[in-house]
Amino acid sequence: MRVEEAAALVPTPFAERIARLDADGGPSGADWVAALPHLVAEILDTWSLTLDGDPMTGHGALVLPVRGEDGVAALKLGWPHTEAGGEHLALRAWDGHGAVRLLRADPRRSLLLLERLTSEDLHGPWDEEAVAAIAGLYPQLHVDPLPQVAPLVPRVAQILSRPAAHQLPRRLVEQAGSTLRSLEADGAAARLLHGDLHYGNILSDGTDWVAIDPKPVNGHPAWEVAPLLSNRVEEMGTGASLRWSVRRRVEIVCDVAGLAEDVVRPVAALRGVVHAIWAVGDGDTERVSRSISLIKALGD
Repeated sequence: MRVEEAAALVPTPFAERIARLDADGGPSGADWVAALPHLVAEILDTWSLTLDGDPMTGHGALVLPVRGEDGVAALKLGWPHTEAGGEHLALRAWDGHGAVRLLRADPRRSLLLLERLTSEDLHGPWDEEAVAAIAGLYPQLHVDPLPQVAPLVPRVAQILSRPAAHQLPRRLVEQAGSTLRSLEADGAAARLLHGDLHYGNILSDGTDWVAIDPKPVNGHPAWEVAPLLSNRVEEMGTGASLRWSVRRRVEIVCDVAGLAEDVVRPVAALRGVVHAIWAVGDGDTERVSRSISLIKALGD
């Protein structure tokens, strides 16, 4: 494929959004986007792949349906950044059990050749059914920690120490710090986590649900639950309805995955504080308010 043809595969809105990102352990978004057509053309040729469908985009990746010597696949070209650096390691560890199967990788350039899945995710099913489906993947995904993957506790401690935390209710931040110290003391419970296990990151392979797009981290399994609360949040209503729905989702996760509610709830609240700190940094008051509402719904 010629570079000019490859450039036409990169959707303009995707390119514009990525180009605004600062470097984070790799090239800036603008530099990566500029080089992306050349990378597409090169890797299709080097790996003997042909385009087999329309391009798709995720939050930080271009995904091309392709066909190669072993049949259909999906070529993922990700913007290289710190959070996604261990994706290939986690996918290799899972080896297709509960997650998309990795066929080939060039981790230095954030290139992954993956099995082809359907486009069906877990935004459609009833939320309790979707929560149970994701929790059912935990035993397959939460394997022994990988030494090459970053630990959770130091990363979260750094976020809690940011100046933005001072703009949140002091009590919530102090509770988050206490919960984080408990996780540090319980280091033996650490497992390999997907890190971003929400409804859109679960796809059907035609038979089973499997996870995609991990942001792997080594930590307590309870950390995995919060994305099931902060996504599809509009379905839970407000006030008493929100409180009931949040607790119901937590109850389902714990029943299916065998986790303790008295651990999951404070850890989910801790992750809510992390999300609120990010939102403060972005100047997004709506996200801050939503995070605080979820935190309060998880409280006693």
